[in-house]
Amino acid sequence: MSKEIYRQFNVLKMLLVVSILFFTVFRLFAAEVSGKPIALFLNDPAYDLALSPIERSLAEQGIVYRIFKIFKDELPGDEKDYSGIIIAGGDSMRNYIDWNNKIYQGGEIILRGEVPILGICLGHQIVSRVYGSVMYYSEERRWNNVKILLNDQILEGLSDTLLVWENHAYAVAKLPEGFRLMASSSTTPIQMIKHESKTIYGVQFHPETSEEFLSNPPGWKLLSNFAKISKAKTVPVPLPPNGRKVFPY
Repeated sequence: MSKEIYRQFNVLKMLLVVSILFFTVFRLFAAEVSGKPIALFLNDPAYDLALSPIERSLAEQGIVYRIFKIFKDELPGDEKDYSGIIIAGGDSMRNYIDWNNKIYQGGEIILRGEVPILGICLGHQIVSRVYGSVMYYSEERRWNNVKILLNDQILEGLSDTLLVWENHAYAVAKLPEGFRLMASSSTTPIQMIKHESKTIYGVQFHPETSEEFLSNPPGWKLLSNFAKISKAKTVPVPLPPNGRKVFPY
C-alpha cells in the first residue's frame, strides 16, 4: 500500500470515528431535550426536605420530573406544561377534595384528565373520591401479592402476579364511576383501576418501594411504563439518587 493510499485510509477512518461520536452525542442530546417532565405531586410533609422513594425510583430510571408540594399549596399553573402527573401517597387530601365532597384545584385537574395521571396509595384514593367513590378503614403494612385482571400498556413486561408493598390505612370501597378494575388482592379488592376513556390510573400499593431481596422491583417497571405512556422527558444516564440538590429540573 502506497503512502498516499495509507494516508487516505487513515483520514477516512478518522472521519468515520468522528461521525460515530457526533451521532452518539446527537442522540444523547436529542433524548435529553425531547419531551416534558412529569409533574410529581407530593402529599407528605415528611418529604419537604428529604428525598422521597418515588423521587428515587424516577431519578434512577432517568425519568425527569418537577416537584409540587401540595401540602404547601403548590400546583402547576397549567398541567399541560407537563407530560403527565403522578399523585404520590401521604395523609391528606388537601387541595383535592374535602369530606363534604367539595372539589378544589387539584381535584379539578384530575377531573379534566388532560394529561395522563397515576395516583399512588393516597393518590389512588384521591382519584377515586374525585370520581365519586368512598373509602373504608383497611390498615395494611406488608408485602403482598396482587393479581392482575386486565392487560394494559402500563403493565407491559410484568407478570400476572406482582409482589408489592402495601402501606395504607384506608382503601377504595367501590369502583369510581367510569373506571375499570385492573388488579386485586385477597385483602384489598380494588388494588388498581383505569378510567375507561381518559388516561388515568390508580394503584393502592406502592410501586416505588424496593428492598434488597427485590433486585428488580416490578413497580419500577410500572412507573417506567407510565413515563412511556406520558411521553415524559428522560435522560440516557440515571440521575444522582442521593440528594435533592439536583431536583427539581
